[in-house]
Amino acid sequence: MLKKLLKYEFIYLIKDFKRIYITYGISVAVVSLLMLFDKTAISDFSAFTAFTILLIMFALVYYIFTILLAFMTISHNVRRFKKNMFSHEGYLTNTLPVTPAQHVIAKVIAGAVNYVLSFLAIYFGLLIISLCSGGLNSVTRLLEYGFEIISDIGLVVPLFLSLATGFLAVLLFCYLATSISSMQGGSKGGATALVVLAVFGYSFLYSAISSALISNGVSTEGVMYFFAFFYAVCAAVEFALVTNIIKNKLNLQ
Repeated sequence: MLKKLLKYEFIYLIKDFKRIYITYGISVAVVSLLMLFDKTAISDFSAFTAFTILLIMFALVYYIFTILLAFMTISHNVRRFKKNMFSHEGYLTNTLPVTPAQHVIAKVIAGAVNYVLSFLAIYFGLLIISLCSGGLNSVTRLLEYGFEIISDIGLVVPLFLSLATGFLAVLLFCYLATSISSMQGGSKGGATALVVLAVFGYSFLYSAISSALISNGVSTEGVMYFFAFFYAVCAAVEFALVTNIIKNKLNLQ
């Protein structure tokens, strides 16, 4: 049944998010083309000025879009979770012969895949724009640096683990905040307070723990492994709380 859930999650993802990727691709193409035209217009001051203004406008849109894309990926997944589990749609969802854990796992997997796709879109967009702007040397150095990191297995493994478990912890925390909001009849006050406290609490803990580990001679890889374990524990607790709320304290809006 998990395969069927994943199928519908990806169908929903393609249907709803493809417009965002197409729009992002258009913004990359427009900025790249304007950069190419801008080179040919340098000899003509008036044309150069016009192209430059146009380039700045579209580049600003592109940069804002790039910054927001990762957040849009997560917020889209969380909205999907809320609508599918806690809105009127939840009456149908919760009649399916599927456990709450399977519902959550399917949505987490779809969210993770979408997040990776967003990262790849941003990465290749930056490469294309760098090439069109004449930054071939910068692209080459960026690729070489990436290969150096990948070749250092002692660093890439803990980095991957910390990023992956950190993403799970953040996404499941958003699910938890949504679930708590549903328990309170859709009120956003409790969820907002939880998010604010979590942000301040995490900032304090991260700074304190990192400083303590480094001062005791723990390597960078060791710090990453520690936080990977910490994020994994947080994600497991959040997963248990979310599935418990769906199973025992579901409050559909």
